[in-house]
This record gives sequence, structure tokens and C-alpha cells, in this order.
Amino acid sequence: MHPTHLKMICEKFHLGIPSGTMSSISGSRGGSFLWRIETNQTSYAIKQLSSQIDISNPKIVAKYELSEKIAFRFAEQGIPAVFALDASGHRLTLIENIGYLVYPWVEGQILKSNEISQTHALKIAEIIAELHKVNMSVAENQSLRFDIYSNDAIITAIDKAVSLKCPFAQKLNEKRNVIFTVNKKYHDAIPVLKAESVITHGDMDRLNIIWQGDEPKIIDWESARKMNPTHDVIRTSLGWSRVGLEQFSFDIYNKMLQTYKKSGGLLNKQHIEPALQAGFGSMIHWMIYNIEIACMSDSDVEKNRACEQIESVMSSMMKLQDMIPQLLKVDY
Repeated sequence: MHPTHLKMICEKFHLGIPSGTMSSISGSRGGSFLWRIETNQTSYAIKQLSSQIDISNPKIVAKYELSEKIAFRFAEQGIPAVFALDASGHRLTLIENIGYLVYPWVEGQILKSNEISQTHALKIAEIIAELHKVNMSVAENQSLRFDIYSNDAIITAIDKAVSLKCPFAQKLNEKRNVIFTVNKKYHDAIPVLKAESVITHGDMDRLNIIWQGDEPKIIDWESARKMNPTHDVIRTSLGWSRVGLEQFSFDIYNKMLQTYKKSGGLLNKQHIEPALQAGFGSMIHWMIYNIEIACMSDSDVEKNRACEQIESVMSSMMKLQDMIPQLLKVDY
């Protein structure tokens, strides 16, 4: 982060005087960066949005403002949500075509995949039930959003990767018919999932949870939106059960859904199979997003990260396709 930008942010949000050097904590999956800064008051986390995000687009700016507003309102309802600080009614700060969000620093740890325990997973299931029970009303967020890609759009993305000789291109090309098949299943699931919706976090995977002992703090609300509640809890339970990995736990998956129901969650048995098929939509969206980065980014770091994500999502897609019949036999 440019020192001038830091000074402007500190002044705008009344953070105090920076002391010592700021440190880069991590890069996110979307190409954003997180900085930790110390001031004479306390510590803060500053999220610097990816250069891939068009912050000149008023709709994108409004989306970030809305997601942080949702996080704030959930925190008011007792949800352990971490939300961006507000300055004069705005949470997203734009400086020289770079977007920044400022948060209180949260001390804790983000679990590695092999550190997830049943205790952690069931706590997440309880919180999802609480999120859904709030049944928040947000005037600016009236319809469900589905990331939809035609087969032609998928072909265009794959062909682009092939033409640029991306390392994953051949594998994608060989699997295109499988991708078309699961894409159709996703499209067929959408009308069913539109029947019910609640405002929720939208991406409560392990990377968006900071643990303070056994207590979670929920970060990164930029995917907050209306979702079908069954879709939300199925999607999250698959993630916390390590879908796509050899260590996938049917037991954790099953117990998360049982805990969600016992906690007052809104599980609709008629929506379970469409919710599982909707997992393909998230995977295709993430695949297309990373193909674009791998093909067009000027950063080798971003390109390499995108290639890794594409390999991972393709593996998860194939495994989910094979697992759905068994998942439907789980005691819901």
C-alpha cells in the first residue's frame, strides 16, 4: 500500500497516527490484499481490493457498500460478523482507482483444511441457522443471484486458454462435455431454488472464519446476498466436510445438516438435490473467473494462483458428480 494512501485512510477514518511499518498479511483468492497496520490507538486490517475489480463501476461500489451494511446489521442481531468501519456514511474508500475497506484487527487463526474438527463444523451450522432465522429484509437486494454461463461462454473461455497454451487448457478441453453436463444440471436446479430465499453471508468457508478459541468471527461479507436456505447450508456443509478431498467426511456433513435443523434452520427436503446440483454452478463460475485471470493477468503470482484454483475446482467438480447419489442417501 502506498504510504500516502495509508495517511489518507487514517485521517478519513480517524485511526490515529501510524506507528511502525505496515505488514502484508495475505492475498485473497480474488486477488485482493490484506494489510495490518498499527497506530497509536490500536491495530487495524485494511483490505486493498484486487486491480481486477472495476471500482469505477457504480454498481460494484454499491455492492461492496451493501455487503458491509448487511454485515453490520447481522452484528446488531448477535451474529459474530466483522464489518468495515464507516466514514461519513461510506465504508468503501476509493483512492487513485484503488478500493480500500478498513476493519478492526481480529486476533485469531484461520483453520487449515486438516485442522477442521466436528466441533468447528457444527458451530458453523448453528450460525447459519441463526443467520437464516433473522430473515433480514434489504430493499436493495430483492432477487436471488445466480452466476449463469451458457455452453458457448464456457467454450469461449476454454478456447482462449488453449490458444494461449495455459498449462490446464488441455485437461479442460478434454473435460468440456462433462462440464456441459453438470452445467445443465445446475441450470435445471435454478427454478426450484428460486422458490425460497433469505439474506445470508454467501461464502462461509474456512478462509472466511477467524477462530478465537472455539468462537468464530465471520469476515469477508462481499458475497452477502439472497440465497435459498437449503442451498446455503448444503453448500457450506460440503465445504466444511472437505468435499473434493480424500478426507471428505460424510459424518461431519450429515451432522452439520442435523445441527442446522435442530437449531431452527430452514431445510427443505425437496430442495436438497437441486442444492447439490447448484454446487456445479459455483464451481463453473470460479473456473471461468480464474481462466480469465490466468489468461490476462500481468502478475505471475496471480496467474499461478489462478492455475492452481482451476486444477482444484476441476477435481472437486468430478468428485461431486460421483458423490451426489451417495449424498442423497444421507439422513436428512
